[in-house]
Amino acid sequence: LADLHRWNHGSPVSRVENVTDHQKARLAGSDLQWAAKLPDYLYRADSLAQLAGDAYKSQRALCNRIERTSSVRLRPYGAGDQSACRDLFRRWVSQKQEGTPDMMGQYLLEDAAAAHELIWAVGDRLGLVGTVACAGDQVAGYTFGYWLTPDTFAVLVEVADRSVPGLAQYLFRETCRTACRNGADYINAMDDADLPGLRGAKQAYHPVAMI
Repeated sequence: LADLHRWNHGSPVSRVENVTDHQKARLAGSDLQWAAKLPDYLYRADSLAQLAGDAYKSQRALCNRIERTSSVRLRPYGAGDQSACRDLFRRWVSQKQEGTPDMMGQYLLEDAAAAHELIWAVGDRLGLVGTVACAGDQVAGYTFGYWLTPDTFAVLVEVADRSVPGLAQYLFRETCRTACRNGADYINAMDDADLPGLRGAKQAYHPVAMI
């Protein structure tokens, strides 16, 4: 606890997120206070890789639109992509702000900037897998994830130019396909931050569990 307070420069509150039940049991009797966290969305990896059936009709149509009308190319993220990803992130934030996000949504956008800077700079050292989507010679999307367990791939962040219809859905599907090829049975898409729009988007992919 002393380390946390020092790192947080004397803030009256310090917190650790994503504590497991096993870790919580080991810390029983401490002065820590516990609070439930919003659950993560867990999906069958093969379902998201295939997008088969009526349940995924709209997502499949958007992916088909990208394949039919856009020359999008996916490749691994490299250190040389940092500046282009930063430009895209700023454009994406502006696009999100045009939708007049509520106060919590605005706070999350501001908070994301520092996290994405860290991901671009040292994601490889953190064990993250990054992919960029290029439209012509411009970076139009990127995503980073990591192996949460040997059979579960977690999608940590995803940013896609909102002026390109279907790009976000296409990037997500291709991420899930790659994870499937590498042995994933499940995809963890994190929580919805209690934002109605994000909740609706994640529910539309039909999670098999909320964990």
